[in-house]
Amino acid sequence: MAKHQTYYYEDGNTVRKLEKSLPTRETYQEELRLAEQRHIKERKREHKLVLHLNRVYTVYFALGLFITGAFFVAYVHLQNSITTSMTNISRLEQNIATLKEENSATKSRISTATNLTHVKQVAMNELGMVYATNDQIVYYEVEAEDFMDSYE
Repeated sequence: MAKHQTYYYEDGNTVRKLEKSLPTRETYQEELRLAEQRHIKERKREHKLVLHLNRVYTVYFALGLFITGAFFVAYVHLQNSITTSMTNISRLEQNIATLKEENSATKSRISTATNLTHVKQVAMNELGMVYATNDQIVYYEVEAEDFMDSYE
């Protein structure tokens, strides 16, 4: 970057006169050296600022990546939990269906195995049981509707 300065001024239409004396070669080189040092310092300061911003952006990126990863891990864990629960519910429903079938089969087997007419005849003929007469039947009046205690 070349820096040009005009050291002349015009006084009407006459010959140009020097406004100030021209700098010496050493002074000019010193000014160039100082300008270069200022430029180098400015570039170093900008470089430090860029490095600092890069570190900040890297930390933000890492934090965002960590949060996103945690979200996905939690999501997969939740999906796994739901799948496990659904499998467990399906297994329990199948178990309930099997138990209902077994209960129904047992009830059917018991009802076909016992003949109530045969039980009545054995009770009356072999064990000597008879129907109750009217004077043996006792009626109770329940004041509370929840339960009744009978002692006789």
